[in-house]
Formats: sequence, structure tokens, C-alpha cells
Amino acid sequence: MIRTVDKKTERYLFDTHSESLIPFEVTVRDDDITVEVFKRVKRVGKEFYKLFKNNPFSAEAIDFIHNSLRDRVEEWGYFTDDIMEGHIVTYIAKSWDESIILDSTLGVYSADGYENLTEYELEPLDSNGNEVYFVTVIDGRIVSVCETNSSDAFIGAKEINVYTSPEYRGRGYGASNVSAMIKHYLTMGERVAYTSRKDNIPSCKTAEKCGLERIAETFYYICYAKEE
Repeated sequence: MIRTVDKKTERYLFDTHSESLIPFEVTVRDDDITVEVFKRVKRVGKEFYKLFKNNPFSAEAIDFIHNSLRDRVEEWGYFTDDIMEGHIVTYIAKSWDESIILDSTLGVYSADGYENLTEYELEPLDSNGNEVYFVTVIDGRIVSVCETNSSDAFIGAKEINVYTSPEYRGRGYGASNVSAMIKHYLTMGERVAYTSRKDNIPSCKTAEKCGLERIAETFYYICYAKEE
């Protein structure tokens, strides 16, 4: 299926010179392919669908998108820094593996009392709410954390994110925190999703280790406004 971005939305993005644009995206979910494009590059979408509907994420398909849009994007005053940045895989959680959850994983509402070695700020949460961080604490330091975004409209589920400080990776901390977060939300009847860049192999392996089911793959052609 090919569809175009709403005309008013597209016009607004250009009129306001939005900091970023996604003029082209392709998603495969439940074996169905959807190509969504700006109206002004609809021809590219049609040609892409004709050529690559059976292998939309092949190297040839990605090159086709980039080569077809690169000059147009330049004309608009935008550039693409990393064409693989928007190559995303989405997983859904249906259960959790209790054996993966380590004793070092804790549920906390802030980083208070700990030195935080991760890149997440861990803004204080309401202790009376459903939100919680799951962290790994080693010698008083938070070395790995799992947090959530608000429900993702694409999949209709809470989207969880995980980050482990580089020197502590490969020890199962990330998978432990993810599993604890999955348990937390599934026991409350919430749906839980996990996304990762396709080329982030450790992240994808974490999803697989936690028993998450891969349900979709998307390539977003993300462009950024040039500084004036």
C-alpha cells in the first residue's frame, strides 16, 4: 500500500522549516508493506513499491531511497546525516523470563542516593503512579537502566528503552532490567513494546534474550534542517 502524508501536515512542516523531516518511510508489519511519502515525492514511492515490495529493506532498496531523495532534500535545505539511523525493528512482549532478572536489579523512582553512570537523567517519578525505573546498582552506582516512553501509537503499547554504561555491558544487566520492566507492566495488564536500530546488534540480542517477539520493521528517511 502507498499513502501520502496529509497535505496540511506536509505544508506546515515546510512553512515552519521544521528541524527534521521524514519524507519517506516504509514499514512491514504482519507481512503487509506500507510506503508513506510526502506528496511531492510520491513518484519515488510508487517506483520503490514496484521495484522492492518483496525486499524493501535490502541494500539496493535503501540505496534507491537515498539516491532518489538526496538531491531533493538538498533543494529543501535539509541533509541526511546517517541513513541507517531510522532503520528500526519493533518487538512486543507477551511474557517474561524470571530467571533473567538479577538480584542487582532494583525498581526506583529517581537516581537519588546513587551515582548515575548512564546517559538517562532519571527525572523523579510519582511514587504513587505506575511509572518506575528498573536499574542495576553496582557499588552505589547506577550502571544500567530501563525506562518507558508514553504509549507508542504505532503499536499501542508502552515502549521501553534500555541503556547500560559501556564498561558494564555483556553481563546481562540490560536484559535483567528489561525483563523486570516487562513483568511490571504485563502484570498490570499493559502492552509492552521494544524498539531498536536494526544495526544495533547488542540491543536486538537483548530483545531476543528476553523473549520479545519481532512484529515490525521500518525504515524512516530522516532529514535535518541545515543551519542558516
